[in-house]
Amino acid sequence: MAMQLVRKKNPTGGSIRWLRPDEEDAVKAYYSARAPLTTGELTLASSVLQEMRQKEAWLECDCVHGEHPARNSANLMKDTGTLFLAGFSHEHDMSCRMYRPFCGDEGATRVGTRKTAGSRRISYRDFLPPDDAGTTIKAPGRPTKPEDDRTRRTRRPRIARLLLTLIEDAGLNRIDSLFPIPSRSVSESVNMLRNVTEQNEFIRGRLLSEIVRFSPGISENGREQLMKTLERPDAHWPANKTRMFFQIFTSTKVSRDEVSFIWPDGELVFRPERGLSINGEAQDGARPPYWVILAFRRGMDGSVICSEGYAHALFRRGCPVPVDSGLERGTLESLSEAAEWLSKKSDAPALSLVKPLFDIEVDLEGEKGFESPRII
Repeated sequence: MAMQLVRKKNPTGGSIRWLRPDEEDAVKAYYSARAPLTTGELTLASSVLQEMRQKEAWLECDCVHGEHPARNSANLMKDTGTLFLAGFSHEHDMSCRMYRPFCGDEGATRVGTRKTAGSRRISYRDFLPPDDAGTTIKAPGRPTKPEDDRTRRTRRPRIARLLLTLIEDAGLNRIDSLFPIPSRSVSESVNMLRNVTEQNEFIRGRLLSEIVRFSPGISENGREQLMKTLERPDAHWPANKTRMFFQIFTSTKVSRDEVSFIWPDGELVFRPERGLSINGEAQDGARPPYWVILAFRRGMDGSVICSEGYAHALFRRGCPVPVDSGLERGTLESLSEAAEWLSKKSDAPALSLVKPLFDIEVDLEGEKGFESPRII
């Protein structure tokens, strides 16, 4: 039974590479845990799990055919910092050494709301991912049956929540007047985000602006020098967290494989190792323009790589409120037209709008859950 690494996204299930026979044997020996592993097997299994983490890949086995193959993910234990392999999607065939029975999981409350939030604000003091560069591996985790209720929603990645938290704190999710809709330059909007990073710390004594940047056009050497600055041994850094930095900008050219930073005299294309997540889109860049955030870290070869990216459509370049769909963008246009009509009345109210960016907690029939509001 052959095994391969496949992409979690961009596109989901896309093949990265097939495991070599020795890697496959090592992973199966590790996961089945029926006998002590040799040093060589442990090293090979650890290498595969670390590659899965860096490339955001699943391990897929061909023991089950059809639309729902058996897959495993490499997860990180927060308390010990060790990697483990957990099953999901579908049980392996009973004849496979990777077989483990699934346990059930209910994701919805009795009244139909989600039990857990799919999108929450991040804390600037605790958003960096665990440093898994030097991790070891431990016994496999229990497989979990995927939720199939109607409330299930893909959780937003960490960098998406960082971008949206910054946008919310900068007030860029608000429209103070629906008619006329205020307009500002892209540089003004970016400066509003920059001000947030200059007023918050990611660790005591170090501003967020050191690692959240707004200069995607810097050279490869510039990225290397920035990373070396962050890696200085005397530099204060959150314990056991990855040393990395981020770049934020707007773009009209976005796909699941690459994104372009465009200026009057040129264009710079980024191809994130893990691909680019595009909020609410199955197609590539169908709703420009976008807010874009990219993450940079050291790769397995020691070079500074663009590891992952996230793009979120905005209403207009001059009014960059994040929107979740083309319908939502059209709704804002319609609200503005209605506000224009109302403005002709002598007692016309002043209409404003707030676009919620995160799930809110609700209490229905005495049971707490989470919902995603659209517009307030």
